[in-house]
Amino acid sequence: MADATRPLSVRLPEADHAALSNMASRLSGTPSALARELIRSGLAGNDPGAQAERLLRIERRLAAISQDVAVIIQSTDRQAQSAGHIETMFHQLLRALAGDTVKEETHHVRR
Repeated sequence: MADATRPLSVRLPEADHAALSNMASRLSGTPSALARELIRSGLAGNDPGAQAERLLRIERRLAAISQDVAVIIQSTDRQAQSAGHIETMFHQLLRALAGDTVKEETHHVRR
């Protein structure tokens, strides 16, 4: 179970608050999450070993996400090919039901 948390209020000058918000938006995060990480980093005492461990955890997460994205891309490509095949069969079925002669259609897609 994760350690219990407690709220902490921090007052910052308007310029620092704006800088924190801008940095958080560039990182696709929230100002609170960024402040939390900055405080944790500071509490770690800038210990090179602790920072190295945190960087390794981040790197592992990024590698796992990269693998997940590659799998999703492959799956999406297969689904797109299947959808194209089904669409071709559907058009052939419509023509056959309409009494038209079914011509073999081939689409060449270059990648």
